[in-house]
Amino acid sequence: MSEPLNASPLLAELQRLLAAQDAIALMPTPVLDMSVGSMVADPMSAVAIVNMQQQIGELVVGATDEDLIKAYRESDGERGGLDAEALLAEIERRNLDK
Repeated sequence: MSEPLNASPLLAELQRLLAAQDAIALMPTPVLDMSVGSMVADPMSAVAIVNMQQQIGELVVGATDEDLIKAYRESDGERGGLDAEALLAEIERRNLDK
């Protein structure tokens, strides 16, 4: 099935951020050099994921009611889909009809 001509920019940006977050989460952990010091894990990927989650929250909260509903409908409301769940949570928070 092809993409709709008026695809939701909100859904596209949300999916981009979620894909980037997944890529960061799946990055291999750097090899620890025990000769340098302690075995503290590199916190950069955790920081990046937290930043992504903040961006996702700001994106969804800053969206208009119409944009939220349009993006949710285009996501097919797929259960387990993080994009649909994020949109649905904001729709429910605002007490909107989907």
